[in-house]
Amino acid sequence: MQVDVITTREELNRLRKNWDDLYEKDPEAQFFLSWTFLSSYVRRYEDAWSILAARPGPPGSPYVALLPLRLRTRLNKKTGFCHNEINMAGNYAADYAGIVCSPGYAQRAIPALARHLMKMNWAKLHLENLRMSEKRRRLLLDNLVDKRLTAQKVARFNKTDNVDNCVCPATELPGDWDSYLERKTSSNTRQKIRRFLRKLDGSDEFRITNADASTIDRDIGIILEMWRIKWAPRKGSLLPGLIRSNRILFKDAFESGTLFLPILWQRDKPLGGLAFLVDDVKKTMLFHLAGRDETANDIPSGLVLHAYCIRRAIEQGFRVYDFLRGNETYKYSYGVEETTIHCILVKTRTGRNLGDRLDARSIGTVLEQATKFHEGGNLANAENAYRQILEVNPRHARTLYGLGQLLAARSDHWSAVDTFASLVEVAPNSVKAWSRLALEYQALGRHADAAHAFRKVLELNPELPGAQYGLGRSLIQLRQVDEAAKILSSVQEKADKPVDPVLRAKTRLQLQKLKEDASPCYIKREPTKISLPAVEHAGA
Repeated sequence: MQVDVITTREELNRLRKNWDDLYEKDPEAQFFLSWTFLSSYVRRYEDAWSILAARPGPPGSPYVALLPLRLRTRLNKKTGFCHNEINMAGNYAADYAGIVCSPGYAQRAIPALARHLMKMNWAKLHLENLRMSEKRRRLLLDNLVDKRLTAQKVARFNKTDNVDNCVCPATELPGDWDSYLERKTSSNTRQKIRRFLRKLDGSDEFRITNADASTIDRDIGIILEMWRIKWAPRKGSLLPGLIRSNRILFKDAFESGTLFLPILWQRDKPLGGLAFLVDDVKKTMLFHLAGRDETANDIPSGLVLHAYCIRRAIEQGFRVYDFLRGNETYKYSYGVEETTIHCILVKTRTGRNLGDRLDARSIGTVLEQATKFHEGGNLANAENAYRQILEVNPRHARTLYGLGQLLAARSDHWSAVDTFASLVEVAPNSVKAWSRLALEYQALGRHADAAHAFRKVLELNPELPGAQYGLGRSLIQLRQVDEAAKILSSVQEKADKPVDPVLRAKTRLQLQKLKEDASPCYIKREPTKISLPAVEHAGA
């Protein structure tokens, strides 16, 4: 069993038919593992998602198991060291997670996926909201046992509301509405549902609309505003992000034909709404979010809407009405049965990544943080972050440049020379890289090497006054006075081009000393003062 890693949008698109076939055949697959949902959702974090895909045959043969993942990078602000964490790809929007797998291959494919996870670089693996059979879960977890790791089950219990979010109520739907009412509801609930649906069906005052292309933006706005009013005191600063995330989720689902959003109205006033994700393959309606006018009491909007939606689901041949996570009391009025999902945290005992190195995909994030440390003067943390990147990619140009700057500022010129020498191998056409290398050679008194580096700069930019001045100074130290005088004079003669006044003054001083020295004797080297600018980025 071989495992490939899918990381690009093109590969993901090519995978669709294979994925859809697996999804349809897998009895444990659920909407949040569908290609439709995940291909849309992972757009929110491009370059951080991946799909582990197991195949029993040669390259190009169909995959028999898929494990969607998301990479995250975490920072220790005290040390500057970073580590990686892996989440299930749909986490934070998906109530369920797991593996799409051909039933006949689970015994071989799931252990192969687990073994591949052990080869990856991470410090924490969040197996959150696993909706998997005990057999499949054991095939995964038993192959993650390692002396370097610990594993613990994580509770998801909301003490404020007394709700266990690992308990997921859902009702299996019979073939007709009357059978549902008789088998699934109590006599009291049954009477209420019939009474209020009759009131709705025969009313000019109350009506239910279903969002379509002409009303989708309005209806999403209505339900999210009702939800916001209710949850604002509890969600606090998280609220804007949650609203934005749900709005994107609903729009994406509408575009893919997987959103059902009914709104209950009293004349022109919205009383409440429900948002569902619709799985036509598994014939499941998944209740995602509700909003209602808490001040309206003429009709129980929640009861009416759920009854309306269950009746509609039965009429359209759906088999399951899923209330998703949370064992809130009201859900049990609708004849539900419970499913338990599992949350497991696997982590390294050291807190550092397996393999003690970063995942290569996190380099950009770590470099951004290293640059912030550097610009803020926290050089120890910046160096730690830079070196973590270079452990993964020793030829990363921007990191070499930043580390070289840092070492130069610390007057560690030997190390700075090594760093910039590596950089010019990677970026041989970078004027900044050769300039930095030349200055570090000068600081060490290695003027032959400095002159060579300055000449490289001038090959790339023949009219750069700073490089001409630097070359002139090193030539003086090498007693190549005539050439030094010629080069320094050219800096003074740049009347048509602006030359930094300080540089012009330094050049004039060097020329004056040359004139005063009548013989080509050794000229004592003056200490070079190098003023380093803020963090820059090398250009290749």
